[in-house]
Amino acid sequence: MRESTQITYGDGIVSVELISESMSEIPAPAVRFGDYEQVLESCFTQKELQEIYEGDHANLTFSFTMSDNPREISEYDTLSTAVTDSAKELGKLSEGVVVKMSAIKSVGTGEEISLDNLSEDVDLQVEIPLYLIKDNREYYWITDSLGACRLYKDQDAEADTLSINTSSVGTSMLLYQDAIQGTATEEDTGFCIKPQYVFVFIIVLLLALWHYVMGIYKGRIKGREIT
Repeated sequence: MRESTQITYGDGIVSVELISESMSEIPAPAVRFGDYEQVLESCFTQKELQEIYEGDHANLTFSFTMSDNPREISEYDTLSTAVTDSAKELGKLSEGVVVKMSAIKSVGTGEEISLDNLSEDVDLQVEIPLYLIKDNREYYWITDSLGACRLYKDQDAEADTLSINTSSVGTSMLLYQDAIQGTATEEDTGFCIKPQYVFVFIIVLLLALWHYVMGIYKGRIKGREIT
């Protein structure tokens, strides 16, 4: 899947190309940016932006390659360790698909330059594969960029897309977390008895029972003494 957009910047033009492909039978995800001018300013230096503004033509290409087998990527161990660490705070996180992202830029007749990271965060939206869409499911995106991992939570209310604000360029994994079904919470029921109150109630009940039994026992003893 290829999507090309031309952005006018001053007297110059920037051709932005988004390339999505899949390594399996699952269709490649559609990927979009929220603000293309924000993307330009995050990819080009001030000197390059000035050259474009004065009339140079520039090219910016983003490539996204998806795989539904996270274990086959070289960064899997690093990402998996980061997922395990995040799960300690967030709860169980399940692995979805992996997306390898790369970016290349050029200005005028200059050489192509690969981007390791963007200078500022940009709004990125990724289409979630249909087989991973489910009600009451939350999505996360974790990226390994030069060995440093960062976790993002989906900011999009739409069930079929994931939206994040990121400056990372590298290999990412789509994660998901299902809501636990069949458990009532204090917010759901409006009433909740805390464990410590149950313990106190049991103690009081046992004391009352003990006094009752002792009362009967003493009554029998007095009855024998009278006779």
